[in-house]
Amino acid sequence: METFDLQQTQRLAELIAIPPEQRDENWPARFLAAAPNASLASFDPQIESGPDGFPYFQLALPDAGAFTPFSIVHLLNYLVENGVGAVIHTNTRRDENPAWVFTLGDLVSYSLFQDFSGDPKVYSVEDPPPAENADRNLLRAAPSESYLPTGARQAMGRFMRGPFRVLEPKIGLVSGERLRPRTSLMVNLRASDYGGNTEKLGSAMNYLTWFIPKTYSMMPLPDDWSEEGMVAL
Repeated sequence: METFDLQQTQRLAELIAIPPEQRDENWPARFLAAAPNASLASFDPQIESGPDGFPYFQLALPDAGAFTPFSIVHLLNYLVENGVGAVIHTNTRRDENPAWVFTLGDLVSYSLFQDFSGDPKVYSVEDPPPAENADRNLLRAAPSESYLPTGARQAMGRFMRGPFRVLEPKIGLVSGERLRPRTSLMVNLRASDYGGNTEKLGSAMNYLTWFIPKTYSMMPLPDDWSEEGMVAL
């Protein structure tokens, strides 16, 4: 498939033209199949903050006539390396709700698995509940570049140092037979950082899911655990 594919652009236009109430369960998959290589227009500035405060590269279905093409696959490495999401607007006027919003985690997922939804080995096969005699031990390690690319880590680190005011943000990887999924990322946020308020901690953790694929899990650091084995973000 071409990096800039006008046939995929036409497919997106046809899908966007379907009223939301008439879209069937296959509509998202068809949209995501056409989105990576579709030739799209951009704007000046190209990157703007979304309502959630995160940065997004602005793309749109082009107007008729000549335009400078951009595509998700053309931009992918840049977006992942710089911690930027992407949004596809229905038109260059941007006077409607976006057709689709890609978090950084969605783009990391596509770069790793060629699938915006995450690792197909995870979402296509559900782990059975752990056995009663399953090993309770947890293994701790650092996530590899192939698991969480540097750009995503650095972007998460900037966010934790900014709004979260964590002076030395760190991340690790935890795995165990009793975990579901069996492997989870872990950051050095603790309930004690929020005065024991688990709702505030949960809200903070939810923000961090913007940086990781949907099939990844992320845990806070238990209050009685050290930061041993974690690496700087």
